Amino acid sequence: MRILLLRTWTTNIGNGFIDYGAKAMLERAFPDAEIVETGGYPNHAADTAALWRGTRKFERMAGRGADYESPTHRIRQNAVNVSELIDADLAVLPGCVLSRPTFRKYFDTLTRLRERDIPIVIIGGGGEEYDEAERKDVEAVFDALDIEVLLTRDRTAYEEYGDLVEYLYDGIDCSLFLGDAHQPPEANQEFDVHTFDKGEEPDIDGASSTIIRPDHAPFDEPYHFPVGERARELLGLETPLFEEENVFVSDMVTDYLFLYANADVVRSDRIHACLPALTYGNRAQFYFDTPRANLFDRVPIEGDVTSEPVRFDMDELEREKEAQVEALEEGVTTVL
Repeated sequence: MRILLLRTWTTNIGNGFIDYGAKAMLERAFPDAEIVETGGYPNHAADTAALWRGTRKFERMAGRGADYESPTHRIRQNAVNVSELIDADLAVLPGCVLSRPTFRKYFDTLTRLRERDIPIVIIGGGGEEYDEAERKDVEAVFDALDIEVLLTRDRTAYEEYGDLVEYLYDGIDCSLFLGDAHQPPEANQEFDVHTFDKGEEPDIDGASSTIIRPDHAPFDEPYHFPVGERARELLGLETPLFEEENVFVSDMVTDYLFLYANADVVRSDRIHACLPALTYGNRAQFYFDTPRANLFDRVPIEGDVTSEPVRFDMDELEREKEAQVEALEEGVTTVL
């Protein structure tokens, strides 16, 4: 069996953690399968181009470009995704993809896969807003693409979208399989990690004397004067990134995993800074209010991740992972 793993885009490096974990999950469920990874960045780039065109003043004045948010906008359709050139038995789309922005980017590619009778399975699926508009968009896509298998990553997605599919599982985030995918080397010194790019880094009592500060958007060139500094000011981040100590950006997912696997404590307003640390057995604390944080209700945490640094119950984590692998095996049998 050949499985297409439809990766997203590492403009947010956390997406790479999801992709790594998704591949490890597939390898556990289907050890004899050929897993072919294809990137979603062509779709992301075309989407950005379409949105940019829609903001052009003369386009608007001329009455053109009004459909720039449409999944079938010609600019999006002009992009080629490698998955469209590969024969496969199954396509898997992982992560927080149950949203208008993701389906807007991937819709044309997913449609072409379905036209070749390749079933689409979503694993570790979650939404962004969980409002009425998002529900309407997701329902329309599931209906158009005949998506029948959904393994969710949070209880909200499970309850919100369970009526849309034939096979549903109340699952966990794909990044919780990172320990199966990659084991970083041991660091030669102790440090904490503070990853804050949605707000100002808080003052922390008892933090390590060495704090490393990653940024999860390594490819957006957010650090070049004057655009980057101005953008950070608009976001309320008072200190431009490289004016702080021990700043970290990288084009390698494994570099970030090294930090999260070796940190004594990770403190962050990004979910996918906390989850890798927890998955590797370390402590983490989460500092942001978002519906996406509902996924913490489906992980084996000992304590409240929003009020103190906590750890996973690693034995319970392994039981959750094994149950998810079994659910994936069962779900796939319903479409093959």
